[in-house]
Amino acid sequence: MYWSRVIHMLIGTVIMVCLWCGSTIADTVDFCPQVGVHEFESHILVQNSEKSEGQVENSCVHCGYTYMEYLPATGHVYGEWQLVGEQDGSGARIERRECLQCHGGETRVVASVPEPEPDPDPEPEPEPAEPLWRANEMDYVLSTSIGGLWGYAVLVLWYNSLVLNWYKREYRKNLKKGR
Repeated sequence: MYWSRVIHMLIGTVIMVCLWCGSTIADTVDFCPQVGVHEFESHILVQNSEKSEGQVENSCVHCGYTYMEYLPATGHVYGEWQLVGEQDGSGARIERRECLQCHGGETRVVASVPEPEPDPDPEPEPEPAEPLWRANEMDYVLSTSIGGLWGYAVLVLWYNSLVLNWYKREYRKNLKKGR
């Protein structure tokens, strides 16, 4: 009787964990009920520019499933800084650059800084240390998420065993009292 309850509790916990994990995986899978895989047709609703984001509507040609995609603002694409002139007396340079798309410009003043004198006796640079072996980021993410799932499952099983033991103690108390 006891092991039957424990097994039922464990099976129920495993099913709950699988359903919980399965629901998060199922939300990420695209499935078209008519042909299996969605075939999308895209329509640009708002064109993205340097300052504003764009919107694209993607619709499945078979089942009509639609989702919105947001395109980030492109930002300015600047060319090289060009010398425009110099300020009188200070020796500072005035430089300008233009956006290659909209031809908007930026101007900056660059102060002239005297060149530092070279050190007569420089210290030798230390040799770079051997790089340590590191797992790439995706391996780290996968291992932590799988470890988290196992940790979650162990925690749920441990909690369920505490609850089950509490019910078992209460049941024995009630048997002794004759209820």
